[in-house]
Amino acid sequence: ALNTHIHIHNTYTCTHSYTQCILNDTHYGPMAENLKHSVGYQYEYLLQEKLEELGIPFLGEKDLREKGYDKTPDFKLEVPFAVDGFIVNWIESKASFGDEESHGRYLEEQYWSYQNRFGSGLVVYWFGYIAELDCKRGAGIMLTESFPNRPSITLLHV
Repeated sequence: ALNTHIHIHNTYTCTHSYTQCILNDTHYGPMAENLKHSVGYQYEYLLQEKLEELGIPFLGEKDLREKGYDKTPDFKLEVPFAVDGFIVNWIESKASFGDEESHGRYLEEQYWSYQNRFGSGLVVYWFGYIAELDCKRGAGIMLTESFPNRPSITLLHV
């Protein structure tokens, strides 16, 4: 065990160095995390605009939390639509690249819960994804890297 006490003679230099490390951490520091959240919100807003342009009614995360749901997709469609025959009940926006590790984690922590509660849904990985990961359509989870184009969407009316 180390029982040596180190006396820091210049606490300003130490504090300054510590602060610089935090600010310059481009992966997990507060600046990087704020940027990730900001980009995520921008892409969620883009999806919201697309849904509104098409006149598709939806509930957002806040609406779902008010109804008592703890795990919520970004958008729960009140009227589903189909993309090339695949029924979409919910949409999750990811302003990231879908790699094996992150996608596997999201499947376990989010997507399966959404699928169990709301049925089949769509995940948009805005910065692309590994094509082999789009293998759960039969189980109710479709991947894409953008909002589907209008000709591939079939609006359902109730």
